[in-house]
Amino acid sequence: MGRAFAQRFAEEGMRVVAADVQADALDRAVAELTADGHEVLGVRTDVADPAAVRDLAARTVDAFGKVHVICNNAGVEGYLDGAIWEATDRDWAWTVGVNFWSVVYGVRTFLPLILSHGEPGHVVNTASMTAVTRPANMYGITKHAVLALTETLYADLRARGLPVGATALCPGIIATNLFLGSRNRPSELRNETELPGAVAGREKRDLMHARLAEGMSPAEVADQLVAAIRADRLYALTDADWDDRIRQRAGDILDRANPLLDGVPPAAQVAEGTSPTGGSPTDGLPTGNSPTGNGKAS
Repeated sequence: MGRAFAQRFAEEGMRVVAADVQADALDRAVAELTADGHEVLGVRTDVADPAAVRDLAARTVDAFGKVHVICNNAGVEGYLDGAIWEATDRDWAWTVGVNFWSVVYGVRTFLPLILSHGEPGHVVNTASMTAVTRPANMYGITKHAVLALTETLYADLRARGLPVGATALCPGIIATNLFLGSRNRPSELRNETELPGAVAGREKRDLMHARLAEGMSPAEVADQLVAAIRADRLYALTDADWDDRIRQRAGDILDRANPLLDGVPPAAQVAEGTSPTGGSPTDGLPTGNSPTGNGKAS
């Protein structure tokens, strides 16, 4: 989607700085935008590296002086190779580094630059429809975190009366290469041995990549994003296809009800208030002093 955002912002007359970890894609985008007469700077950046994000900011200020809009849009599909407890430290570091920490670094580094000149500005953090529905994997976990960060950012900006807006962009099924993210996984964050679920994970990635190919165009998302920025909208959901799932999750929470899980036969799901063995959900958990000192397991 980043390529479409750069195009749309350039068409608005903005000077654009594009950042990508994949140099060939970045160079191609910059060349195309420049050929169309737009003023664009490309900076190869690993946004999971705070030093690289600081360098990106410095290059931006050197080139154009002021920053008014920042889009924290990087994302990878992340760990899909088994149950969440089977993920390795490297799986967590890669997925959370790109999907969440990059947003933290972007906000922490670029927002002070926007605030420094006192002019209106905007921060866009790309979350996902999985951020407003029940998460099913590590990707969803990180996107819930991005949404929470953006909601907090929005409130902090409003409380201080600052002329900067914040938008959590929640795309649904979009025609992107999200599920090819493993191609840019750093060697030091690749697992030394293949996990038992790696084959199934690759099959899932192939299936989802094919599904995304039939989704909404990134250009349409870019149009919606510009409209959301102009309207100073916190929540920017790209479609209504997920509304039932959003309502279902909210309803389950308000009803204190366990969710019905996709792909799991109802008879196999745990009855409300019981554990898989038929006892209390707290059976077998430590009692008395806990690591937090509050007298219950945490």
